[in-house]
Amino acid sequence: MSFLKSILLYFSFLITSFAQGQITIDEFLGSSSLDPALQTLSNQESFLSTKSYRLAPIRKLAFQTKFNQLDRTREGFAFRILPSNPWEVRNTNQYFKTYEELIRVDRERTLRESLRLRYNLIIDWLYLEETHQLKEEEKLNTDKLLAILEAQRFSDYFNAETYVALKLEQVDNTLELEETNFDIDMQRRKVEALYEAVKFKKIDWTASSVLTVEKVESLLNSTGQDGNGKNSEVAYREKQIELAMRKWQLEKSNFNVGFIQTEYEGFQIENNRRPWSISLGVTIPLFNPNKGDMALRKLQVIDAQGNFEASKIEQQKGREYSYEKIKSLLKRYKEVNAMMESLNFSTLTTTLQQIKGNNPATVVKMQNNNLKLRSLSTRLKRDILTAYIEFLGYSDMLQQQPLVNYLSPTFNEIGNR
Repeated sequence: MSFLKSILLYFSFLITSFAQGQITIDEFLGSSSLDPALQTLSNQESFLSTKSYRLAPIRKLAFQTKFNQLDRTREGFAFRILPSNPWEVRNTNQYFKTYEELIRVDRERTLRESLRLRYNLIIDWLYLEETHQLKEEEKLNTDKLLAILEAQRFSDYFNAETYVALKLEQVDNTLELEETNFDIDMQRRKVEALYEAVKFKKIDWTASSVLTVEKVESLLNSTGQDGNGKNSEVAYREKQIELAMRKWQLEKSNFNVGFIQTEYEGFQIENNRRPWSISLGVTIPLFNPNKGDMALRKLQVIDAQGNFEASKIEQQKGREYSYEKIKSLLKRYKEVNAMMESLNFSTLTTTLQQIKGNNPATVVKMQNNNLKLRSLSTRLKRDILTAYIEFLGYSDMLQQQPLVNYLSPTFNEIGNR
């Protein structure tokens, strides 16, 4: 029994030690390489690298026998070769070569979206953590106000209506705090769904480890509004047009070019004739039997061209919109911070405490107003960081190699997991 207890204690220690590990932002972002969609694309590229799609130079081989004039003594044999269509061979190679190029572009855009999803989860996590802290302070202030009013219940400062309102506010604060805890728990589940190792580790993400709003503004000004180069999404749509055209050309060349046949008729020797003969047949493709499939491929080309044009507009407008959105949010963020600086709550609180006969509840109310402005500032920071990541996504910077943590103040490199 003691041995069993020792084993249980040992495993409990291992689990506890493992659980005490911390997951950093860099590690979580680096886990983007484990995205199943990326693994699928890598597997497809590995398969195509074997060139298993290459057509053989011979399409079919056929052997036949015949009896001239139904005489079993006048038997002949024929061997037919159906060569592959050289245009079909060429177009097949070009089609799958283009497919490989499409996979490479698709892998780049998939990595970008995988990173963008992780960045947004990190930003929302930081926002919820800060919101939780502010909700705790707000609840603490409400409790202080209630305690002050209860102590003043026999004085002129006491107001029954205010007391009842604060009691209701205390309930609201408790519910809001529980709701925030629930949101944090749900956010953790989202993170775990993307990176299973989080289940056994502590999430070590703090607002102090993230770049400041001023740093975002500096990067935005240095990058500029105009895009540089072709976006991977646009490149992907353009490559889809080329792939659809390759498929159309492949369907067009999908016909039998003809045959080469050798025949042996042994009974011809009796007639002093050579028993061997050769015949050649060539197909003249006046009417292509694949017109239905070709029409379908042409429709796919037209559809791909439409997606390409829509993608160009979406990328351009998306980048411009996210740029202007950050500018607008930065303006509001500065205004809120300027308001807090002008009110100077710390100095005002100290002054109120020094005034003789001042109601202590006034100081707590001032602190509540300060909390409201801090909550607004926190929300604006969250929106700025979200728009910032969106802007980097449209700028095709998120997935540039080597991968960089764009939430880090120093933009440190990310090691893939």
